[in-house]
Amino acid sequence: MAIDRQADLASLVQPRRVHRRAFVDPQVFDEEQRRIFSSTWVYVGHESEIEAPGSFKATTLGVQPVLLTRDTAGALHVLVNSCRHRGVRLADDHTRGCTRHLVCPYHGWTYELGGRLVSVPMRDRQASDFSEETLGLIGLRVDSYRGFVFATFDRATPTLVEHLGAAARYLDLFADLSPTGKIRLESGVTKYQFKGNWKQQVENSMDGYHPAIVHHSFFEDVLKPRVGRGMGFIVGPDSPAKNVALGNGHALLDFSMFDRKGMLGAAKAQSEIEWHEKIRARLSDRPDYAEEVIRCNGGDGFNLLVYPNLVLINNQVRVIHPLTYDTTEVYAYPATLEDVAPQINTVRIRAHEDFYGPASFGAPDDIEMFQRQWDGMVRSTAMEWLCYDRGAEQETPLGGDGRESHIADETAHRGIWRRWAELMAEPSSGPRPMAEAAE
Repeated sequence: MAIDRQADLASLVQPRRVHRRAFVDPQVFDEEQRRIFSSTWVYVGHESEIEAPGSFKATTLGVQPVLLTRDTAGALHVLVNSCRHRGVRLADDHTRGCTRHLVCPYHGWTYELGGRLVSVPMRDRQASDFSEETLGLIGLRVDSYRGFVFATFDRATPTLVEHLGAAARYLDLFADLSPTGKIRLESGVTKYQFKGNWKQQVENSMDGYHPAIVHHSFFEDVLKPRVGRGMGFIVGPDSPAKNVALGNGHALLDFSMFDRKGMLGAAKAQSEIEWHEKIRARLSDRPDYAEEVIRCNGGDGFNLLVYPNLVLINNQVRVIHPLTYDTTEVYAYPATLEDVAPQINTVRIRAHEDFYGPASFGAPDDIEMFQRQWDGMVRSTAMEWLCYDRGAEQETPLGGDGRESHIADETAHRGIWRRWAELMAEPSSGPRPMAEAAE
């Protein structure tokens, strides 16, 4: 059935259920690229990845290739990765480098890192009204928060801080674990691809219902021998941990009330004591917050979704890249901390590998579930509606669109889908770049 009315899109989401077409219909995916990925703030990279002037990173915003750059003056830019002459990509997706200019490999058109066209071979052969000023790379609106860089095609969307809303506090907790207040993404990346829709990974990242079942072998065979207990104390029926809709589609699994490091019962290493004292010193005017930062241990106290494509879990910055309606790529970066003893960051990287690496217990389990879910949704056409009612009658309002309930409920998912429906109901005008030529 063709999608030709906004009501068709909105009707795929109801208060406690979602139609399978929201996942499996390629026309829905195409509309998402226009109404979500081209119309709101999307995470494109971290400042530590392009630290030096002249640095660039090629990535994607939805399906569109873009370049995150830092020009020679140090300013950040996000540019469409497509030469204004014949549309050739200036850099391959997910490559990084440092250069004074971006040069098209086809005909040699040359651009500054801010997007300005500065050289055209055999310039005298161009038409008399040819102007470099109007043919710079197409620039997007760009902003950053705590080193996390976001971009949007939409001039009219609210500011990044307004977009982040309640999610900003958790980006603070993640970054402030560093004594300098800055994390770094410099220790490589774990990549995986699965046959399925990007929203499956979004949902899974905010799902406190599945871990005790899908990851049972890890909790019983690995975690329990290490710490003396499985995950029941966090995700079980008596857990105080919360499943939270933060508003704007952002979501949270909050188990920050557990000091999971303290539960291990082991004496703290001297390097860890010194690290925490540095945090307390930097945040001396906010002692209660400093203790919260230490207890949360970055993302060890929560899973955070910054809608639509950024997830923070444990030591990991997870970025979701929708390739097609039925193919998704995920990049998971272990985050390291500035100004800590080397062994602190080594432990963080090993912990990332332990659960999320290619030979780990966690990520392979989830990918298997994504495949089974995709097979079921695609092939079972008689099964039209997916159920999202867990905790719907036990939610506690938090103000605005914010709500919370038990960790294993689906409050976060309902918030995600409410935002999806809002964005998909907006008039579709396609990408609205900041300017035809970057300033």
